[in-house]
Amino acid sequence: MKAIIAISDTHVGSTVGLCPKHGLSVPDGGWYQPNKFQETLMRYYDDFWGKFVPRMIKGAKKVVIVLNGDLIDGDHHQTINIATPSTDKQREGAIEIFEPLKKFGSIFVTKGTEAHSGPGSEAEEAIAKRLGCAQNEVGEYSQWQHWIDLDNVIFQFAHHIGVTSSAAYESSAPMREMVAGLVEAAQWGRGLPDVFVRSHRHRFIPLSIPSIRGRIHSVITPGWQLRTPFVERIDRMRMPHIGGVVFLVENNRCLIEEKIYPLPEPKPTRI
Repeated sequence: MKAIIAISDTHVGSTVGLCPKHGLSVPDGGWYQPNKFQETLMRYYDDFWGKFVPRMIKGAKKVVIVLNGDLIDGDHHQTINIATPSTDKQREGAIEIFEPLKKFGSIFVTKGTEAHSGPGSEAEEAIAKRLGCAQNEVGEYSQWQHWIDLDNVIFQFAHHIGVTSSAAYESSAPMREMVAGLVEAAQWGRGLPDVFVRSHRHRFIPLSIPSIRGRIHSVITPGWQLRTPFVERIDRMRMPHIGGVVFLVENNRCLIEEKIYPLPEPKPTRI
């Protein structure tokens, strides 16, 4: 058995994203202290890597990690919901959070949204370099896409996917990704991923369809950021999914194991 562990959308620097337990350094020697919601996120994050992941990958011969984009929040859309607009400080916080993951295996970093990570996703490139990620053929440490062959199961990782404000249409965009892949493969005789992995939505959804090669999967990963003012404006009911995904490959088949952490229900004001 071999394994890929995927997390995404950590948005370090956001006041509702992951934050180092001791806080985040800000310019001029100050410190941002995580709020109670971020403390809960970090407890979930520690549980994911400290309990869930070790249980899932026990006995694995090879383990790799994919950080699938939007690792920091950046300075975007005139938001005030950031600890500091300094992307340097946000990157340092992200590196501190991700450094311990190297004990599990090699790390791949996917470029995310430029609004968060800067032009060309330069923040993710800097993080990938600091984490010791392998360089690609043009010398970069992060990529817009990662194609990974794990014992003849082909994964394609990319950050972006279409979004929707309707739960009824959450499966539409990942299905379109699979159909686009099928058309491209048929048109040009190219190989097709067995597993499409996307992020960006902060909502976990797995889909699969049968094929001559076996099942083709499309998975959108959960995230590590709570609701933001932007989300409150476009969707009042649905909550983000907090957690990560472990892909287990054995005998040319992929098993998908997700961990989603519960969020509290609203407490109506009694009058």
